[in-house]
Order: sequence, then structure tokens, then C-alpha cells
Amino acid sequence: MIKKLRQRAFGMTYRIWAESGFFTLLALVIPLVLNPQDPFSYEAEFVWSMLGPVLVALRYGFTKGLVSVLVLLFLQSVLIRTGMVAQDIQLPFQTIAGYALLVMLCGEFSDWREKASERQKRELAYVNERLETFTRHYHLLRLSHDKLEQMLAGHSLSLRESLQAVKTQIGHLPDRNIEQVAQPIMSLFAEYGSLQCATLCKVEPDKKLTSVLARIGPVKPVESGDMMVRKMFESGQLVSLKQLSGEAMEQSRYQVVIPLMDVRERIYAVILVEQIQFFALNKETLTLLAVTAGYIADLLRNAIANPVMNGDEHESFCQQAERANYDAKRYKIPAQLVSWRMDAVLHQPVLEYLHATRRGLDVYFHDEQNNLLQILMPLADERDYSGFKERVDAWAKNSQGQNLKEAGIEELSHLALPVPAKQLEKVIHAE
Repeated sequence: MIKKLRQRAFGMTYRIWAESGFFTLLALVIPLVLNPQDPFSYEAEFVWSMLGPVLVALRYGFTKGLVSVLVLLFLQSVLIRTGMVAQDIQLPFQTIAGYALLVMLCGEFSDWREKASERQKRELAYVNERLETFTRHYHLLRLSHDKLEQMLAGHSLSLRESLQAVKTQIGHLPDRNIEQVAQPIMSLFAEYGSLQCATLCKVEPDKKLTSVLARIGPVKPVESGDMMVRKMFESGQLVSLKQLSGEAMEQSRYQVVIPLMDVRERIYAVILVEQIQFFALNKETLTLLAVTAGYIADLLRNAIANPVMNGDEHESFCQQAERANYDAKRYKIPAQLVSWRMDAVLHQPVLEYLHATRRGLDVYFHDEQNNLLQILMPLADERDYSGFKERVDAWAKNSQGQNLKEAGIEELSHLALPVPAKQLEKVIHAE
């Protein structure tokens, strides 16, 4: 490698000296051919032969330019002494000295320019090296940040897991009074929402904070007049620091304020978050907190949490459908609502199969009187419903020997939420 570099440097030096000599010879020969009477142009207003050394000096620097002008003067004197040009031609000292000085100035300028260029190249190389180092450190920091998130979180945040945990830990409690379930609620939010310091306060119908029902971590006394609390009551939605301006952020003590508001817009309690893990203040986690809070509020309102509902539980099913529609509209969370009509003889086997294969959050309403089955599929898009329908169709072929249509199961409607409230009401109250 070193040998190749030396060879390359030697070749570059040889080429530079060759080009310098070539330009010097051109400066000597061209005037000699074009103007034999005054080949050196010393009697003219401009000595054209000096252009060669000037170009050499500008291109290759002081040393090459000085050598070029000296060689040119030496060759001119040789031509005069040998009689190859008229011997009466004189070499004026002042003109020669002036042009030699010009060549040296051009060479000095070239050297300065070359040094400045080299300095800029070194600075650019340094900046590129620092940028590469910064980029590498950034990616390493990002990887370590992701690992730290996983370590702190303990698990990947999942809205489905959160809602399933709500149904499991709170939905099955016999007494779902807010005072009785306050601590389980806070435990859920601490686990899935990464809360570190927070207070759960009960809210009276006149939207006033009253007693503290539960807390996590060292918290300060509640400030019911805090700016974020007021904004939460005004909007009826979760409020976080991300929604405030710089001055407002400094005025509020809380980082997140979460209302436990049901689908009828009644607020049962408020979670005042003073400290949350730094990675949790993102859109996904805030959506999880808001949806989970609404789901809990709906459970506080309704005593029924059965996955398969009958005729007297229709109101609860309607509220869950309204909640799914609200979440789909507000948080872009997909949900499907389907109505099937089927023959009476299929009621029991179909319900048994659906109950056995039910997804964790799916809710079924069975209206036996009207031979109607309504299916609510939260957190499901149209592809999920297509897969669900294909599974039921495959079951019908295996157990009944017919597909859904042949077995007498008709799809009356299929809504991909969100939809207008009137359209939703028309479907869920269909007979």
C-alpha cells in the first residue's frame, strides 16, 4: 500500500514538472514562430512570452513559476548568444525583473490558495468524521433508548391487553362502585400507562373534585383549579402537556389529566398525573390511557359485562356500540358492527361456537325473539371481520354441511365504525 502511494506521488510530481516545462517551451516557441523579428516581445507593450511562467505559477505555485521564468530567460539568452535570433535584441533588466516579480506574486497567491483549499478540505473531513460519529452515536442512543423503554415498561403497551385487563380485573367485581374499585383502577393505569405519581379523585355531578380515592407514589395536595383540570372539564377529554404552550406548561403541576367519562359524558373520577415515565408521553400511550379510562367508566355505569347478551341487556350493548363508535371517531381505533339473521334452529350451535372462539373484547347480542344476532368487534378492521366470517363459514360447512347462506344465516348489515350516530342507532335498534 505504501509503495503504491509512493509511486502515485512520484507520478504526480513527474507530471507537474513535465507540464511546467511544456508551458515554458510553448512560451518560448510560439512568439518565435509568430514574430521572428521580435520573438521575445521586449519592444512591445506587453511581453507575451511571460504568459507561460504566469500560468505555471498560478497552476503549480511559487517554486514552479520561479523555475519556469528562470528557464525561459536562460533559453532566451542562449538563443541570442547562439545567433538563432537577432543578436541586437536586448533583455531589459527592469522589464524582466518586473515580470519575474509578477510571476512570483502569482505563485505566492497560488500557494496561499492551495493552503486555504487544503485547510478547508481538512475541516470538511473533520466535520464529516464528526457527523459520522454523531450519526453512529445517535443510532446507538436510539437503540439503547428503545431497550430502556422495554426495560422500564416491562412489556409492550397494548390497547387490547389493557382493555382485556380492565374487563378481567374490574368487570368481574361484584361491587363496581368507584370507591371500591379505585385502587384496582390505579394499579391498571400504573401498569399499562407507566404512571409514577398520580392521584384518583372522585368527581361530583357538578364537576367538582372531592375526595382522594387512591394514589400512586409521593403526590402533593390536589389543585382543583389547575389549568389542565379546567381544560379537561371544558373539553371532556384527556389533557396532556403536549397540548399546552410554553407558559401554560410552567403554570400546571400535572403532566396528564385523565377523565373517567362514560359514553353518556358523565365523569365519575379524574386521574391527576404528576409524573409519568418520560417515554410514555406519546400519542399511542395517551390514546391507550384515554380509551382505557372511557372503558372503565362504562363498566362503572353498567352492572352487566357479559360477552353474550340477551334481550334484556340490549341497553348495555347499545352503550358499548356507542363507545366503540366514539373511540373510532376520536382516536381512529377501528371497530366492526354486524347484524345477522338466522334460523331459530341454529341459535344454540352458533352461539356455542361463537362463545368458544370469541376474541377477548368481542360482544354478542342475541335477540331470540327476532332471530337476530348482533356482533360488536372492537379493535378490528374489515380484514379481521373477513377472517372471522370465513372461520364461521368453515365451521358451518363442517358442522352443518352448508355454508352460512345455505344454512340460513343472512348478513343484514355491516358497519365499519365510525359512522354517523343516526346510522348507528338505526342498526343497533333494528328488528
